[in-house]
Amino acid sequence: MEAAAPCGGWCGATINTIITPFYNRFAKHVLYCFTAGTSVREHRIKAEDLIRKRAGVQEMFQANEHSLDAVLREQTRLWLESTDRLVSNEAENRQRYTQRYRLCGCCSPNCAGNYKISKRAVEELEEVKSLLGSVPGDNNITRAPDPRRVECKLVDPAPIPPSRWIILRGALLFIVSDDPNEGIVGMWGPDKNDNTNLLKHINNSFLKQSIFDFVIFVPSSSDCSVTNIQSEIIKRLGMRHDGDEETRATRIREQLENKNFLLIVDDLRQNLDLGAVGIPYPLGFVGEKKRKVVIMSLSGYRSVGNLIGVNKNIELPILQEEEARELFSQSINYQGDLYSDPHIGPHATNLVRAINGLPSELVRYGKSMRATADAGSWKVVIDDATSKFSRSRSIEDTLRLIEHDPTLGAIGIWGPGGVGKTHLLKKIQGFFKGKMTVIWVTASSQCSVSKLQTQILGELKLKGNGNVGNQSGVIHDFLENKSFLLLLDDLWERIDLEAVGLPLPLGIEPLSKLKRKVVLTTRLTSVCGGMEVKKQIQVPYLQENEAWELFREKVGDGTLLSPGIKDRARILVTEMKGLPLALVTVGRAMYKKCHPDQWDSAIQHMKKSCCIDTNEDPLEMEKEVFRKMKFSYDNLKSERLKNCFVTCALWPEDEEISMEELAECWIGLGLVDVGDIQSPYAKAYSLMSDLIGACLLEGCGESNDVKLHDVIRDMSLWISCGCGENNGNWFVRAGVGPDKFSSIPWSSAKYISLRSSNMKKLPSVGDPLQLKVLCLQHNMLYIHSIAGLLVNCAKLTYLDLSCNHLKGIPESLCHLAELIHLNLSQNMIEEVSHSFGNLIKLKFLYLQHNRIKIIPKEVISRLAALEIIHLDVMWVSDSTKSNVYRELGTLNHLKVVVTSVGLLDASMSLHDAADLPIRSLRLVSSSAKTKKFHLYDILSLDFAQTTLYDLDIADNQFVTDITLIQRPELQPYSFGVLSNLIVHNLEALTTLKLMETSPKSVFPRLTNLRVSRCLKLEHLSWAMYLPCLEKLHVVLSDSMREAFTKYHVDNRWNGQESSQIFPCLKHLSIQYCRTLITIAGPDVTFPSLEVLKIRGCPKLKKLPFDMGLPPSLQVLLVDYNRSWERLELEEGVKSLLQPKLQFFPE
Repeated sequence: MEAAAPCGGWCGATINTIITPFYNRFAKHVLYCFTAGTSVREHRIKAEDLIRKRAGVQEMFQANEHSLDAVLREQTRLWLESTDRLVSNEAENRQRYTQRYRLCGCCSPNCAGNYKISKRAVEELEEVKSLLGSVPGDNNITRAPDPRRVECKLVDPAPIPPSRWIILRGALLFIVSDDPNEGIVGMWGPDKNDNTNLLKHINNSFLKQSIFDFVIFVPSSSDCSVTNIQSEIIKRLGMRHDGDEETRATRIREQLENKNFLLIVDDLRQNLDLGAVGIPYPLGFVGEKKRKVVIMSLSGYRSVGNLIGVNKNIELPILQEEEARELFSQSINYQGDLYSDPHIGPHATNLVRAINGLPSELVRYGKSMRATADAGSWKVVIDDATSKFSRSRSIEDTLRLIEHDPTLGAIGIWGPGGVGKTHLLKKIQGFFKGKMTVIWVTASSQCSVSKLQTQILGELKLKGNGNVGNQSGVIHDFLENKSFLLLLDDLWERIDLEAVGLPLPLGIEPLSKLKRKVVLTTRLTSVCGGMEVKKQIQVPYLQENEAWELFREKVGDGTLLSPGIKDRARILVTEMKGLPLALVTVGRAMYKKCHPDQWDSAIQHMKKSCCIDTNEDPLEMEKEVFRKMKFSYDNLKSERLKNCFVTCALWPEDEEISMEELAECWIGLGLVDVGDIQSPYAKAYSLMSDLIGACLLEGCGESNDVKLHDVIRDMSLWISCGCGENNGNWFVRAGVGPDKFSSIPWSSAKYISLRSSNMKKLPSVGDPLQLKVLCLQHNMLYIHSIAGLLVNCAKLTYLDLSCNHLKGIPESLCHLAELIHLNLSQNMIEEVSHSFGNLIKLKFLYLQHNRIKIIPKEVISRLAALEIIHLDVMWVSDSTKSNVYRELGTLNHLKVVVTSVGLLDASMSLHDAADLPIRSLRLVSSSAKTKKFHLYDILSLDFAQTTLYDLDIADNQFVTDITLIQRPELQPYSFGVLSNLIVHNLEALTTLKLMETSPKSVFPRLTNLRVSRCLKLEHLSWAMYLPCLEKLHVVLSDSMREAFTKYHVDNRWNGQESSQIFPCLKHLSIQYCRTLITIAGPDVTFPSLEVLKIRGCPKLKKLPFDMGLPPSLQVLLVDYNRSWERLELEEGVKSLLQPKLQFFPE
């Protein structure tokens, strides 16, 4: 055995030496037939790595091609070509494999085919690996790329003006500063191209510096969303782009966390959550690392910087005239003194003034006018520039005059309706918000000293007593020692500002430097003269490019990309003559209309309308504007929607319209079918949404109100009157005062609205009227004021007399046999007469907020057609209540009941109403002094579980506890459809207790909760577990120290409490809770919170946020800066919240 060993060892080694290479080679080729899938997959993975690497190399090559030496340039070119070839080969090979797999499955009998695919994948995989390891210049993506050079094309050949070099130097000093609190610089200016040019200079200043690992330039874009900003940063850093927004933010944050970086964002026009983008906080000089951000915006968006939380503001003002003249002269390349040339010097001077100091435009116009000597050509260009820049000049001039001119007190902005005067006024408001007391007042066509005072008192949160003289003193005393800016929108006639209460003289007080300024808008130049304004500014129509951009924004790029549409769209824009309101409404009407015939029809409609002549009377001009904007009305999808739009004009000009009130109007006019208890309101709200989408109706922020633009309202009235034919069917004088009714066409009109006009009497008319709709709400009418008129209104179907001084119901009203809708709410009616039962066609009756004590038997039961009734019965006797509810139960068509009863005797009062379709219930003060209110007494009634949508518990000074006990022996109930709960003015209430049950079981669909004036309420912890709660408002509590805490949760819920806290809460408002120290502890979360409002909470120190802010939080609104500074937050939280911070108006 021992002798054999050397031989065997030698033979084995020899055999291995000879055989192994042949075996390995054979085995490898055999395995190709069975490893095709694995080979193709590995090839694909490495090819994807190569694609990502190629993107970084290609970007760097394009940016630095001219600065690379010849050898490296050639190496890079060859490397990119090889990459393209290998990527293409991999895709082709993978496609072959995929096709074979689909046909034959993973075990294809064709070994030859598998062999070829696998062999090619393995061989080319080695080439791919080789390229990955030989990137030219070793510019690997894992290494921080050099800043991309951005060429400054704007200033070639003209140099940057000296004033811009000064600004640039200041910005650079901020950027390189080691101050830990200097993180974000906000820059703004009126010239977009000039702004971008300066940012490029900032970028280029760091090309040869080693201060920053990354200089990231995010170019101008109309989409400044988090996703878009992330995409630009990811592209710049050569990172993967897959994953959702949060994943990408994490990647960016990890890449930048330990680096010096400079982020430059151009043309930002909206708030941007840098934390959500992935920018690591805090910004500034942090741990020896520079984290800097530069934000650039147009002047009109300068407030964006405040929202983001900039540490330094830098303005790029327009150039002064001398500097503007010099830049223009350099750009035109004139040899000698341009302005001394007798032929073109004066024209050049005028053109420079028209351009208004915008650097990029001075350069552009200068280049375009080179070698131009013809005076006519110069005049055409001057006219074009004058028209083009007057709008931007209007804004800049106005801001400058308000801020710096000591003698200028009043400024008048004038132009036709719909041209953008209000938009300009809002920009002024935004600019000065926080700098002085800014008061916005909408004057409208029937303005008076009293109306202005009412609005000013409301804006300043002061109380008035209705006496003009006294209110004038209150306003004067408040403003006397303050800088203020009064913005008067849509003024139609002279108003005595001294009588209103404004301290005079206007201007800038020389000693105290207080600013007292007024800016008004009007359609009539004569108003400017009457108000003795020192400066008039005309707002012109939009130029062609501006008009096109506005129209494109509204119609959408998707529509314009359809075949044959873009050229037609330009023709349509030309026909609208630059009127912004027409461009907006018609643009929305053409949204998603992709067939050329639809656009041809729109063009024909516009061409039939007369052209706007700016020399005409503005009021006559607007009729031509109506013809253009009527296209939006004509394109509404149904006649019902058109009629709904027209009826919105029954409300006074500029008045915010309650959505519920508008829904009731449409229901009463037969424009919305009742259906079941909830559907009519849902249908009405859907129609309102359609009108808002068509830009014919406007939302009013977070309130449940809508409104009409005054020009849109005028167009609505114009349409209702036969488009200028004065058919006499409609007569609307809502909100105009009692002295404007001498010419009411009583004999011919079918629709009359005299709402909110301080009327005390109506005329008696001898002949029968054609009247169908009469709106007289919000006046001062008595029974005798209207009785005579109603005698002759036999055809009347819709009558609104709400909010008047009626102490009874006129007998003549009870004989209106055709009446369908009657609103008598908010009067002083005490008795319903027996003859009221004659209204047998009445479907919709509103009688709430009266003091009705007498309702005879068989009155309600005779109203057989009734579908909706709003009726308070808390003042009638118990027997009358029972009778009313029993009679309502006999009405076969009844769909909706809204009622009020006493709080503590509710269960007894509502016993006979248990089966009624009660949609809204108000439980109000009772004479009983019981301290506990048992919610189970209401919940056990059928309507509470099936139809009750709104519940209001209010006005009691004795109740200390609202309780709900669901004992095992009692049947469990829930408010199955309740959406809105209001608890108001329960002065002694300390808690709402739910025992043996959970909030989600009792209130499964509660969406809105409002608790106000419950002074002794200690907490609202039970609300944390409402599964559908979206809005929560808490106002005025003097006993609440912590609003929400798990400590207060009832331990008898038997484990039924939800595992998730506030799962749907979007809006949380806590105001005037003077003892509140903290909102909630760290264990209370707000996963869906979008808006948090805090005001009047002087002891509040804690917010329920750690470093992980609510992911959806958009706005933190506090009352003033001291409230923000007082908050004690974890390190870094303030920096995260800063971009979301806003302040309530003063």
